[in-house]
Amino acid sequence: MNSLAVKFASGIARLIPAGKQADDPISNTKTATRWLESLPIGDAYKCQQAILGEIKRFNENSTQFTKDRLAVLMLLDERARDLQDTLVRQYLRNPRMSRLVESQLWHAVYGLFWEVARGYHTFVLNFSRAAGKSSHEDQIPLITLRAIQSFGQLLKWRMIRYLPAGEKLWLRLHNLYRVAETEGFHRTRQRAYADGAPECSCESAYTHIMMLDLANSGSLYPKQLDLLDRWLCGWHGMLQLDAQLDTRSHTFVIDLSADHGPRRVRKPDPEKPMRFWATDELLVELNELQTALREGKAPAQLGLTEGARTVESLELLDHLQHHWASLAAREQRRAPRELIKRLVDVTHGFSSIVDQFKFANAPVATSPYGSGLNYDEVDDVQVYGFITDRTRERASQMQVPVNHNSSDVERWVMHDESECGYGAVVESRDKDWLRVGALICAKSHDAATWQLGIVRRLSRLNDDTSSVGIETLAGTPVLVMLYDTTTPGYTVNGFDNSGAGLPHTGLWLTGTIGTDHIIIDPAHYMPGKAFQIQGVEEREFIALGNPVERSEGWIRVVAEPVNQ
Repeated sequence: MNSLAVKFASGIARLIPAGKQADDPISNTKTATRWLESLPIGDAYKCQQAILGEIKRFNENSTQFTKDRLAVLMLLDERARDLQDTLVRQYLRNPRMSRLVESQLWHAVYGLFWEVARGYHTFVLNFSRAAGKSSHEDQIPLITLRAIQSFGQLLKWRMIRYLPAGEKLWLRLHNLYRVAETEGFHRTRQRAYADGAPECSCESAYTHIMMLDLANSGSLYPKQLDLLDRWLCGWHGMLQLDAQLDTRSHTFVIDLSADHGPRRVRKPDPEKPMRFWATDELLVELNELQTALREGKAPAQLGLTEGARTVESLELLDHLQHHWASLAAREQRRAPRELIKRLVDVTHGFSSIVDQFKFANAPVATSPYGSGLNYDEVDDVQVYGFITDRTRERASQMQVPVNHNSSDVERWVMHDESECGYGAVVESRDKDWLRVGALICAKSHDAATWQLGIVRRLSRLNDDTSSVGIETLAGTPVLVMLYDTTTPGYTVNGFDNSGAGLPHTGLWLTGTIGTDHIIIDPAHYMPGKAFQIQGVEEREFIALGNPVERSEGWIRVVAEPVNQ
């Protein structure tokens, strides 16, 4: 009897197709919902990875294109959105995370967007091959919009990591738009998700990512790209694609048959499927936004999101004015580039740069304690017969000889040069610090002085190498010491024991139009704070003015004169 029951049960099991067990999360929406509710609460990464795994398995076993299977994909996508947003915020809010954590988060976010885009793309292509025979034909406009947005996010996240498009992403995106245009729903406005996202059309979503690509010059921070991505949602109504060229108004063109993004209109090939659009109306809007911000209006009042700040908004709007302008008004290079092959020593990070200037300024004669013998040390030797710890600590703040061939100094080969900077291709696999905005100092191997620079452009050519654009700052920096004038230390037997009087190092830049700047550690910045300064003959006291720019580990501010 038992053997008969076992045989009957095994026969029933053989009749159930593989991957369709009752507890399989991708078998139907009921089991998918039950499985989603069983995921652990509180671990966004673990939950996101679990859903990513199921969508990937769904795509790999995608042999049927039924309405039920599409419903499962849409459910998994919708339930993963909050988890994805959590990981995105973690990535954007932690610019100093290690390469390992950055890679883990980036691949998690990118992987989910890829599988979602892949799933919807497959259904749309299946529909386009068998138009009129699909059971889910009424949902094609919605999943086409979701697919376009997902491929747009893939391109955005490659921009965030300074990677080229690759993986035929542009061709896939072009094909999706052509399906929408052919079926006549490319301008149908709809809500892609029911979680508060604004209504959008396939054409608007398509133009959205092309405008983001046009603004991407390899010089924007990840946060700036994300901010621009949100701004563009409010500007969709000012952009519309046309099949016929109007030489008086059209600014940009996209070739639907080419695996690349948009270009400025020059000499379009009439034999190719081209779409054109103008940006005049949008540029007027950008100009009005800049005017309103300078008049004191808050970014949130102007629809530039709650978290945007006035300074960063003005900087980004100025960037967009250049990159979205017409061919005649496009951004020009400030100086011509010359191809070279030059060895240059490079060090990075504020503290390492300061050490190199200390080394360059160190006197030839050294004391037995390893640093140049200064007046305080001479006094200590005469009074006590030795150098006190207090004086030694102060002296170490002023000058610490650094081995010129230390691990902080790298040797790069510069490939081009201009009056404003350098261009180089460098090995970047182990350079966690190499990001847009990084402060560096560079010196040709046969030069005597270091020159400050900032990484302005970055493009990762592959896993091992990156193309880097460096802007060099005008003038020769001077190492200065800043002494706090407002916080006296307490003393015991005449000795300062608080450490409050220890100086802070800075790099002084003499302005060409009378405005001097100083670069310091952001931890020591306070608007209006006064310091006594040593190292600049014409100044005795300064106050820290408005920031000029800042990035990870450094800030450049106006040095305002103070009368004492």
